[in-house]
Amino acid sequence: MNEIVATLYDRLFDWNTYQELSGMVFNNQDYGKLGWVLIIVPILTLTVFYKFWDPVSSSKLKWFLSLLFVMIISYIGTSIILYNNFEIIQYIGNYTGENGEPSADYFIFQMSVITLIYSLVLSIVLSIIPFRLISTNNSYNPF
Repeated sequence: MNEIVATLYDRLFDWNTYQELSGMVFNNQDYGKLGWVLIIVPILTLTVFYKFWDPVSSSKLKWFLSLLFVMIISYIGTSIILYNNFEIIQYIGNYTGENGEPSADYFIFQMSVITLIYSLVLSIVLSIIPFRLISTNNSYNPF
């Protein structure tokens, strides 16, 4: 899973700039952890929304709030995973900003935003097809 998820992120980064930081994430198997965040957070949140919460009033607003919750949890989860990577923390401690060194904090921010976007897209796709079929009151939500 580490290799599959790594390709999702590596396409969006300048390899020459972030090669070392991306390697740190890959070596620590953090891409696999990010993959689980991408899968589990949207599925659990949409299950709660469509099956257990199943709101009648303001259902579209509450669906948007569920998507906002997915994005926040995905962002926080990615940040926690990457800030717990010992190699990245060591890189941050040694960071001087000289000689064109990329900022690890900015790298973590970018990775978190990318995870947020992927989770949002996955949540919307899952809302359109499978999850709304399990709902009693929201079978036409979001569209």
